[in-house]
Parts: sequence; structure tokens; C-alpha cells
Amino acid sequence: MPTPKYMYVRLDELKAAAASVNVYGVVVFFKQPFRSRGTDWCSSLKIVDQSNKKVGCTLFCEKLEDHPQIFKNGDIIRMHRVKTQLYNGAITLVNTFGFSAVTFDGAPGSAVEPRTSSRSFHFDQDDRRRVEELRSWAGGQAALPRDAAAVPLSSVRPRAFFDLTCQLLAKAPMDTTCTLLRVWDGTRCPHPQVEVMVEPHAVEGPASFSKDKESLVANVFVYDNHVESARALKPGDFLRIYNLRALQGSSKGPGLATEPSEAGGPLIFHLHGGTSYGRGIRVLSENCPDVQELKRYSMGPRLDQDQAPVLIGPPGTGSGIRTCSLL
Repeated sequence: MPTPKYMYVRLDELKAAAASVNVYGVVVFFKQPFRSRGTDWCSSLKIVDQSNKKVGCTLFCEKLEDHPQIFKNGDIIRMHRVKTQLYNGAITLVNTFGFSAVTFDGAPGSAVEPRTSSRSFHFDQDDRRRVEELRSWAGGQAALPRDAAAVPLSSVRPRAFFDLTCQLLAKAPMDTTCTLLRVWDGTRCPHPQVEVMVEPHAVEGPASFSKDKESLVANVFVYDNHVESARALKPGDFLRIYNLRALQGSSKGPGLATEPSEAGGPLIFHLHGGTSYGRGIRVLSENCPDVQELKRYSMGPRLDQDQAPVLIGPPGTGSGIRTCSLL
């Protein structure tokens, strides 16, 4: 069977009411998938290419995993079988029958590793060339928005919003609108944290750690629309949590004691509801550069005896099951 030859349209050459086109672009804005008013998951993003034309995209997929695996602004995306529509006088892209998407890290020099949930997809030297060309072009565009690096727990500032790359150790439902995620990133938060009380039988993963190891763990409370996403997470997953808030004080919320405050007191980490500022949770793939950096940091020289390495699968099994030595 001959290899299919795909034709790609530059963004400035898109025509209104095109039934099906294929495009490449650099992501300059994105929101994590969220439940639509129907049964589908919806995500939105904006892309640009060498024509400097920016085009918005709205994607509806029945399954969460069918949405593009976008980790940050600057990622490269390839979309097959999208159609054009006019919205407020501008051309936008929406998915159509047979839609598929593949994404790549946008950093020049990084491995060209396709990220996709599809079991099979077409990718050849022409695709590799397109990715490299877009990387090179985007790297020279000072005006393109770029995400700041994720903030490690050791650098968290009270009252700040930040992105966190971490590993999930355990989780527990607190009530119908809140789920607790217990995470670590190999560094120690310099600020004391609010004490959380959870019934051991409610915890998926270890219910407790030793006192020394507990000091490496951050308690993240996720609310509202993010609770459904949290249900799919498994202990051992590597995560990027976007627009996380470091509040000071404690809370009258589930498992906590008193009221939150804007100044003074221990820290509590909140992922508020909604999708503003890209707020959400994304499971990162094993080959994601941020995960590789997390592994290198966690498996490198220890700053103290509590910073144990992250292990990927039981030794000698080759299973790829993710575990953490804190577990």
C-alpha cells in the first residue's frame, strides 16, 4: 500500500468554508480540555506559522486523550482533517471526521518525538523538516509568547500563581467539588504547609510517609471542573499543573482547620476552577524534556537524605510502570 502524501496549507492561504485541510503551526495560546455543554471535551488553541498569520482552533473530541498533547506555548502541532469556519469575521479551524493531531516540543535541538494517542500515524522526513523549520523560525521571533519555566517547590513564593512540573504520589477525594493531589518534584518547599487530615481508606497510593519524607510532599487541592480530570490520574504519573496558586493561611475546606488568608501562615496550594490563563492539569509523556529534567534532578546528587530518586518501573522489569521511591 503506497505511503499517503499529505498536502499542508499555509495559515495565510486558508479559505473560508474549506471542507478539510491539513496544517502545521506553532502554539501561541492554549487551554487544557474541559467538558463542553454536551458529552464532548473541548479545547481551544491559537497557532501561527512563517506567514505570521495567527489562527484560532476549537476542537471537540469524545475522549480526552484524543485532544492534542500540548504542554506549553512554543510546541509544534500538526493537524490533519480540520475545516475552516468564519467566527466574528475571522477564519477559525475546527475538527472534522477523521481528525488527528500530533505535537512536538518546540525547543530547537530537542528530539523530534511525536506526541499522539493514535496507535498509528504517518511521519516522514518531510514532516521532520517542517518541524525543524518551524522551530528555527519561532526561535527567532521575539514577539511570540513563550511560557515561563515551571517553578520548583523550592522557589515557590506565597500568593503567587505558577506552573508546577511534578510527580503524583497519592490522591484522595475530599468532597464532590475538591480532590487532593499529593505531589513532589525532588525539592523542598521552604515554607511550612497547612496540615491536611484524610482518612487512610480514602487515599489512592500511600496514605502517609515518614516525617522526613513528608517534608518533600506538597498538598494540592483541585476544584470544580478539574476534579473530573483528577479522577483519571494515577499515582506515579508525571504532571504539569498550570496556574497553581500558593495561598497563605489554612482553610475551612475539607480536611483543613481554619480560614485562608492573603498574608501570613503556612502555605496551601489551590488549583481553582475554570480554564482562565490555561489553568488545568496535563499528564506528561515519558519523553517530555521537562520530565527528563525532573528525573535527572531527582536522580542526581542528593541535597539531603530525604531526596530519594524517581524510579521508572521495578528494576529489571522493563515494564515502564512509574513508581517513586517515596512510595
